[in-house]
Amino acid sequence: MAAVSPKRYKIVDLTVIPSAEPGRVGKKDAIVTYQDEAMRVRVITVPYEEIEDKPDDVVLAVITNAIKAQEGERVKWIGREITY
Repeated sequence: MAAVSPKRYKIVDLTVIPSAEPGRVGKKDAIVTYQDEAMRVRVITVPYEEIEDKPDDVVLAVITNAIKAQEGERVKWIGREITY
């Protein structure tokens, strides 16, 4: 069986904004815009306290895990058909 090459994503932007989530009033979120190899752009939200004042390698690990989670959820629905 052929090895599957790792997916590559490029972080396009990281912006910190006040959270819009009802349970996070007064807290901040990091909005991370990223791009896949097909040039599609997507966005994830990370609670800012998970990356605030952390070393760059920790921030990158948190963002990487958030992207992996979102992409895993997204691709499991690709190709499914609905009949009603």
